[in-house]
Amino acid sequence: MIDQKQTKKLCLRWKGKQRRIGITGGIASGKTMIGDFIYQSKQWPILDADLYAHEALRAESQIAKKVLLRHGSKIIQNSSTNDQIINRKALAKIVFQNDIEKKWLEGVIHPFVNKRIEEELEKLKSNSIVILIIPLLFEKNYTGLCSEICYIDCPRTIQLKRLQSRDKLSLEEANQRIDAQWDNSFKKQFADHIINNSNDDETWKVQLKKLYNF
Repeated sequence: MIDQKQTKKLCLRWKGKQRRIGITGGIASGKTMIGDFIYQSKQWPILDADLYAHEALRAESQIAKKVLLRHGSKIIQNSSTNDQIINRKALAKIVFQNDIEKKWLEGVIHPFVNKRIEEELEKLKSNSIVILIIPLLFEKNYTGLCSEICYIDCPRTIQLKRLQSRDKLSLEEANQRIDAQWDNSFKKQFADHIINNSNDDETWKVQLKKLYNF
Protein backbone atom coordinates (compact mmCIF):
# COMPACT_ATOMS: atom_id res chain seq x y z
CA MET A 1 0.00 0.00 0.00
CA ILE A 2 2.75 2.46 0.95
CA ASP A 3 6.53 2.64 0.57
CA GLN A 4 9.24 2.85 3.23
CA LYS A 5 9.35 6.65 3.13
CA GLN A 6 5.61 6.87 3.81
CA THR A 7 5.92 4.28 6.58
CA LYS A 8 8.46 6.51 8.34
CA LYS A 9 5.98 9.40 8.15
CA LEU A 10 3.37 7.29 9.93
CA CYS A 11 5.82 6.84 12.80
CA LEU A 12 6.52 10.58 13.17
CA ARG A 13 5.44 12.26 16.41
CA TRP A 14 5.31 15.83 17.73
CA LYS A 15 8.30 16.47 20.00
CA GLY A 16 7.28 19.82 21.49
CA LYS A 17 6.42 20.48 25.13
CA GLN A 18 2.66 20.49 24.53
CA ARG A 19 1.02 17.07 24.81
CA ARG A 20 -1.08 16.57 21.69
CA ILE A 21 -3.31 13.51 21.80
CA GLY A 22 -4.46 12.48 18.33
CA ILE A 23 -7.69 10.50 18.25
CA THR A 24 -8.51 8.58 15.10
CA GLY A 25 -10.17 5.39 13.91
CA GLY A 26 -12.36 4.06 11.16
CA ILE A 27 -15.62 5.78 10.24
CA ALA A 28 -18.36 5.27 12.86
CA SER A 29 -15.88 3.89 15.39
CA GLY A 30 -16.92 6.40 18.07
CA LYS A 31 -14.24 9.10 17.84
CA THR A 32 -16.53 12.06 18.55
CA MET A 33 -18.26 10.34 21.46
CA ILE A 34 -14.92 9.46 23.04
CA GLY A 35 -13.51 12.94 22.43
CA ASP A 36 -16.58 14.49 24.07
CA PHE A 37 -16.19 12.22 27.09
CA ILE A 38 -12.53 13.20 27.51
CA TYR A 39 -13.48 16.87 27.27
CA GLN A 40 -16.25 16.52 29.87
CA SER A 41 -13.93 14.60 32.19
CA LYS A 42 -10.70 16.58 31.76
CA GLN A 43 -11.68 19.86 30.06
CA TRP A 44 -8.87 19.40 27.56
CA PRO A 45 -9.60 21.52 24.45
CA ILE A 46 -10.60 19.62 21.31
CA LEU A 47 -9.78 20.39 17.70
CA ASP A 48 -12.08 18.39 15.40
CA ALA A 49 -11.05 18.12 11.74
CA ASP A 50 -14.62 17.19 10.74
CA LEU A 51 -15.92 20.49 12.10
CA TYR A 52 -13.39 22.40 10.00
CA ALA A 53 -14.37 20.37 6.92
CA HIS A 54 -17.99 21.40 7.55
CA GLU A 55 -16.87 24.99 8.01
CA ALA A 56 -15.12 24.85 4.63
CA LEU A 57 -18.46 24.15 2.93
CA ARG A 58 -20.51 26.77 4.73
CA ALA A 59 -22.86 28.78 2.53
CA GLU A 60 -21.18 31.45 0.39
CA SER A 61 -17.63 30.38 1.30
CA GLN A 62 -15.10 30.36 -1.54
CA ILE A 63 -14.75 26.59 -1.26
CA ALA A 64 -18.53 26.07 -1.36
CA LYS A 65 -18.67 28.21 -4.50
CA LYS A 66 -15.99 26.07 -6.17
CA VAL A 67 -17.85 22.88 -5.26
CA LEU A 68 -21.17 24.27 -6.51
CA LEU A 69 -19.52 25.40 -9.73
CA ARG A 70 -18.28 21.85 -10.28
CA HIS A 71 -21.45 19.94 -9.36
CA GLY A 72 -24.25 22.45 -9.84
CA SER A 73 -27.88 21.79 -9.01
CA LYS A 74 -27.22 18.12 -8.16
CA ILE A 75 -25.94 19.15 -4.74
CA ILE A 76 -28.04 22.22 -3.92
CA GLN A 77 -30.21 21.79 -0.86
CA ASN A 78 -33.79 23.03 -0.98
CA SER A 79 -33.99 26.22 1.04
CA SER A 80 -36.57 28.89 1.78
CA THR A 81 -33.88 31.51 1.20
CA ASN A 82 -31.90 32.29 -1.92
CA ASP A 83 -28.72 30.89 -0.37
CA GLN A 84 -27.19 28.02 -2.30
CA ILE A 85 -26.64 25.57 0.53
CA ILE A 86 -24.74 22.38 -0.26
CA ASN A 87 -26.61 19.15 0.34
CA ARG A 88 -23.80 17.24 2.02
CA LYS A 89 -25.47 13.86 1.60
CA ALA A 90 -25.82 14.40 -2.15
CA LEU A 91 -22.18 15.51 -2.36
CA ALA A 92 -21.03 12.50 -0.33
CA LYS A 93 -22.93 10.16 -2.63
CA ILE A 94 -21.06 11.59 -5.63
CA VAL A 95 -17.56 11.49 -4.14
CA PHE A 96 -17.82 8.03 -2.61
CA GLN A 97 -18.85 6.64 -5.99
CA ASN A 98 -16.17 8.44 -7.98
CA ASP A 99 -12.54 8.43 -6.87
CA ILE A 100 -11.61 11.33 -9.16
CA GLU A 101 -14.28 13.53 -7.58
CA LYS A 102 -13.24 12.39 -4.09
CA LYS A 103 -9.61 13.36 -4.70
CA TRP A 104 -10.66 16.70 -6.18
CA LEU A 105 -12.83 17.54 -3.17
CA GLU A 106 -10.12 16.51 -0.71
CA GLY A 107 -7.64 18.67 -2.61
CA VAL A 108 -9.93 21.67 -2.09
CA ILE A 109 -10.96 21.03 1.52
CA HIS A 110 -7.84 19.63 3.20
CA PRO A 111 -5.65 22.73 2.82
CA PHE A 112 -8.40 24.68 4.62
CA VAL A 113 -8.61 22.05 7.37
CA ASN A 114 -4.81 22.13 7.78
CA LYS A 115 -4.88 25.92 8.10
CA ARG A 116 -7.66 25.85 10.70
CA ILE A 117 -5.86 23.24 12.79
CA GLU A 118 -2.64 25.27 12.72
CA GLU A 119 -4.57 28.45 13.67
CA GLU A 120 -6.24 26.76 16.63
CA LEU A 121 -3.00 25.15 17.82
CA GLU A 122 -1.42 28.60 17.81
CA LYS A 123 -4.27 29.96 19.95
CA LEU A 124 -3.88 27.04 22.37
CA LYS A 125 -0.09 27.02 22.54
CA SER A 126 -0.13 27.83 26.26
CA ASN A 127 -2.30 24.77 27.04
CA SER A 128 -0.39 21.76 28.31
CA ILE A 129 -2.70 19.23 26.61
CA VAL A 130 -4.77 19.40 23.41
CA ILE A 131 -6.97 16.73 21.77
CA LEU A 132 -6.99 16.43 17.97
CA ILE A 133 -9.80 14.35 16.48
CA ILE A 134 -8.73 13.60 12.91
CA PRO A 135 -10.52 10.81 10.97
CA LEU A 136 -7.86 10.70 8.20
CA LEU A 137 -4.93 11.21 10.57
CA PHE A 138 -2.77 8.55 8.92
CA GLU A 139 -4.05 8.94 5.37
CA LYS A 140 -3.33 12.70 5.32
CA ASN A 141 -0.03 12.66 7.25
CA TYR A 142 -1.06 14.36 10.50
CA THR A 143 1.10 12.05 12.63
CA GLY A 144 3.79 14.70 13.05
CA LEU A 145 1.26 17.01 14.76
CA CYS A 146 0.54 14.47 17.52
CA SER A 147 2.74 13.51 20.45
CA GLU A 148 0.72 10.28 20.74
CA ILE A 149 -2.04 8.62 18.75
CA CYS A 150 -5.03 6.86 20.25
CA TYR A 151 -6.81 4.56 17.80
CA ILE A 152 -10.51 3.79 18.36
CA ASP A 153 -11.04 0.27 17.12
CA CYS A 154 -14.16 -1.65 16.19
CA PRO A 155 -14.87 -4.41 13.64
CA ARG A 156 -16.26 -3.69 10.20
CA THR A 157 -19.58 -5.38 11.03
CA ILE A 158 -20.16 -2.84 13.80
CA GLN A 159 -19.08 0.06 11.59
CA LEU A 160 -21.60 -1.03 8.96
CA LYS A 161 -24.39 -1.33 11.50
CA ARG A 162 -23.67 2.10 13.00
CA LEU A 163 -23.24 3.78 9.61
CA GLN A 164 -26.51 2.42 8.24
CA SER A 165 -28.36 3.47 11.37
CA ARG A 166 -26.70 6.88 11.81
CA ASP A 167 -26.60 8.10 8.20
CA LYS A 168 -29.50 6.08 6.79
CA LEU A 169 -27.25 4.40 4.22
CA SER A 170 -27.72 1.24 2.21
CA LEU A 171 -25.28 -1.60 2.86
CA GLU A 172 -23.52 -0.77 -0.42
CA GLU A 173 -23.15 2.90 0.52
CA ALA A 174 -21.87 2.04 4.00
CA ASN A 175 -19.25 -0.29 2.50
CA GLN A 176 -18.17 2.49 0.11
CA ARG A 177 -17.58 4.83 3.06
CA ILE A 178 -15.44 2.26 4.87
CA ASP A 179 -13.50 1.27 1.75
CA ALA A 180 -12.59 4.93 1.18
CA GLN A 181 -10.32 4.78 4.24
CA TRP A 182 -7.25 2.67 4.87
CA ASP A 183 -7.85 -0.71 6.46
CA ASN A 184 -8.27 -0.66 10.25
CA SER A 185 -5.75 -3.45 10.86
CA PHE A 186 -3.12 -1.55 8.87
CA LYS A 187 -3.57 1.75 10.72
CA LYS A 188 -3.68 0.19 14.17
CA GLN A 189 -0.06 -0.90 13.95
CA PHE A 190 1.05 2.75 13.85
CA ALA A 191 -0.99 3.85 16.89
CA ASP A 192 0.45 4.31 20.37
CA HIS A 193 -2.75 3.29 22.18
CA ILE A 194 -5.82 1.31 21.12
CA ILE A 195 -9.27 1.72 22.64
CA ASN A 196 -11.69 -1.08 21.81
CA ASN A 197 -15.20 0.16 21.08
CA SER A 198 -16.59 -3.06 19.63
CA ASN A 199 -19.55 -3.39 21.96
CA ASP A 200 -22.53 -1.12 22.48
CA ASP A 201 -21.68 -0.69 26.13
CA GLU A 202 -19.32 1.61 28.00
CA THR A 203 -16.25 -0.59 28.42
CA TRP A 204 -14.36 2.04 26.41
CA LYS A 205 -14.76 4.38 29.39
CA VAL A 206 -12.85 1.96 31.61
CA GLN A 207 -10.05 1.78 29.04
CA LEU A 208 -9.88 5.59 28.71
CA LYS A 209 -9.85 6.17 32.46
CA LYS A 210 -7.00 3.74 32.85
CA LEU A 211 -5.07 5.27 29.94
CA TYR A 212 -5.45 8.92 30.98
CA ASN A 213 -5.69 8.52 34.76
CA PHE A 214 -9.16 9.84 35.52
